[in-house]
Amino acid sequence: MTRPALSCLDGTDYDVIVVGAGAVGCASARQLAGRGFRTLLVDRGDIGAGTSSRSSRMLYSGLGYLAARYPLWQMPFRPADMIRRLLYTRDVMRCRAELVRDMPGHLTKHRFHYPFRKGDRYPPWLVDLGFRLIEALDGWRVPLSYRRLAPAQAARESAMAAALGGPLRGVGVFEEYMYAWPERICVDTALDAERRGATLRTYAEVTAIARAGADWLVTLDERAPEAQGRAQVRARMVVNAAGPWIDRVPGGGAGKRRVIGVKGVNVMLRLPEAFRGQGLEAFSRKGEPYYVFPWRDLHFIGPTETEVTENPDDIRVEDGEIDYILGEANHLFPDLRLTRADVEHCWCGVRPTSTRDGRTTSLPIELAEDTDRPGLLAVTGSTIMLHRHAARKVARAVEKRLGKRGPAPEGVIPAPETAGEGIGQMAVREHVVRLADLIRRRLPDGLEPDLGRGRAEELSHVAAASLGWSEIRRQQELLYFQKDTEKTYPAHVAFHLGENIPRGVRGV
Repeated sequence: MTRPALSCLDGTDYDVIVVGAGAVGCASARQLAGRGFRTLLVDRGDIGAGTSSRSSRMLYSGLGYLAARYPLWQMPFRPADMIRRLLYTRDVMRCRAELVRDMPGHLTKHRFHYPFRKGDRYPPWLVDLGFRLIEALDGWRVPLSYRRLAPAQAARESAMAAALGGPLRGVGVFEEYMYAWPERICVDTALDAERRGATLRTYAEVTAIARAGADWLVTLDERAPEAQGRAQVRARMVVNAAGPWIDRVPGGGAGKRRVIGVKGVNVMLRLPEAFRGQGLEAFSRKGEPYYVFPWRDLHFIGPTETEVTENPDDIRVEDGEIDYILGEANHLFPDLRLTRADVEHCWCGVRPTSTRDGRTTSLPIELAEDTDRPGLLAVTGSTIMLHRHAARKVARAVEKRLGKRGPAPEGVIPAPETAGEGIGQMAVREHVVRLADLIRRRLPDGLEPDLGRGRAEELSHVAAASLGWSEIRRQQELLYFQKDTEKTYPAHVAFHLGENIPRGVRGV
């Protein structure tokens, strides 16, 4: 099927254009379309291909958000900060319950551990209180089932707990959720927005945003392979939801720095079989949050937290970051003796932290609108965890300016059926442009230990038949998928895809 030319959008008018099809952008488009606003959602690449696809994949309960960086004795003297933390944690827990209710097919539940060590900054009784408090903030709708065990009892119940190095004062045990399919959360949310009336266009880069009377004129350039084109579209409002790229959208701000990027690195490993399905939450020796996440047959560990100013497109995993993560894992589990040879692959992403006057703000989600550029919003500071909360804030801001049109959308978003003969139809229906879109963000193959390489050849034929690719284009897509996989998920030993890509294949 031939993809409609971008010029089909030229001259069209909308109430709102949302820039960026990550978790926040997709949810914002869903909220706006569901409330009756004519909405266009655009992205320079695929749905959910940026920060949303490189998160730590945890539906986090929020304990770490209560952890203050300053000494504990100062807490009573900083009530405003503690109130902000409590309100934020309440939002986190409400969003957690909402996703468990509305997207259960996109989540998995696991047993997590919290080790109590001698000399920890936070005493056991305070951590106990923190867990009880965050459950109460949610109204106990999705319980954590937290309990603190003596080291011996924890070791009897869990091989992971038994492998912890000492000295231990106890082990907390609780239930936590992981995003089984973070990319599909974005895709399915965008498709639900489309069902509610939104227009969706991927591989359409915003190259200019300019004032046009009372409206905004947005220029879009085609970025899909083997395609060219440009369109100019009008809107009464524009929502810049480009994540860590917000400040790099041409015309998307007033020259002010909206975000400071925080780089996070995760490392995938094969830990002992007895650890399968279990996770761990702790603090590193640097005082930063540190996790061991279960991921099917594997585990990944991290993340790092490093402030960066470079273009997120250029951020890469560094050797020192891998060594730090492995060193902390060996500190927690001294008998594992992990080395770089144990690394299956790794990845990094950049979280867009809100700023005020060039500094990180304590407020997690902000809607920025300059008084001299009314109707141009920038939403910053959200995580995939809070994408629905951020979207509701966007929708309320739009309603404040354009008036209310209808009720907020509700309802379950089911996980897709991805087996059988429907993959070709899925590729057409779900805006697939590249082979990587299909493998990584429409099918579960991209989340397997081989990162989808095992079925790449087979799926390239399915995509070619459905999307009308030539044989040369199919080979180009295989080569692009190989290179992009090695770039996004560098491994200790590089995996090379296939041996049948002919010489002279270019244009990837």
